[in-house]
Amino acid sequence: MTGIGAGCTTVGQTHIYIGTSGWVITLMDHHAVDPLCSITGVMSGFKGHFHYYAELETAGKCFEWVKDHLALDEIGVYLSQTPVPDDHESRYRSLYDLLSDEVSRVPPGANGAIFTPWMHGNRSPFEDSCAAGMFFNLKLETGKRDMIRAVLEGICYHLRWLLECESAKIKTSDPIRFVGGGALSPVTCQMLADIMGRVIETIDEPQNAGAVGAALLMALGMKIIDSQEAAGKLIPVKALYHPDPANKATYERNYRVFRSLYKSNAKHFRALNGE
Repeated sequence: MTGIGAGCTTVGQTHIYIGTSGWVITLMDHHAVDPLCSITGVMSGFKGHFHYYAELETAGKCFEWVKDHLALDEIGVYLSQTPVPDDHESRYRSLYDLLSDEVSRVPPGANGAIFTPWMHGNRSPFEDSCAAGMFFNLKLETGKRDMIRAVLEGICYHLRWLLECESAKIKTSDPIRFVGGGALSPVTCQMLADIMGRVIETIDEPQNAGAVGAALLMALGMKIIDSQEAAGKLIPVKALYHPDPANKATYERNYRVFRSLYKSNAKHFRALNGE
């Protein structure tokens, strides 16, 4: 439903979702799996179509953890010691908007800090229930804002890893649709474009893509819409985010380190978290 609500109704279209979990999905007209990278093929809402589906167990859930444990505990740090309730309306819709604004003050690459978003194990491209989140390369000068940005970048690095694994087997699209609550933040949208190296498209109310997809599928079944391609055209693009070449070198360096962290620490995760 989320893929349909994202407007990805044509074979070959790819969308990325950041909500509690995260994923990269490409719509296909045949079934395919990749056991080595734990990428599955699940049935689409369209007859004879499938989603080539690579999942990250915790995406937005990591940012929620940041809100509760890095930001909310000392939220006064961000606005001159003035508490900001979650329903603050004058400038921010929620604490997530406030955090996004603060993240924008940190340069790409989070001043060298890197975060792994495996806070409930991981599914793809490696399946390991013992894997866990960690901050890497913290220094005396590392600040809370650096750590918060590192969490968002870590989510995006992992989603890039999933996209690369999909692209090794099938053709993925450029541009890519981005939906879920994470797509409400322009900072995250630009970060995703820079790290992916692809154009990112967003839509209105991206957090409701699943509900919109269900409505479109119902309209197709009732013959109110005559084709799945027509359904996709009812979801216009709201904003485009183009990769910024100035950030490429920094993100490429950090991404290479990020990719190496699981292999370097897998045995440590098992020692600490294995049964």
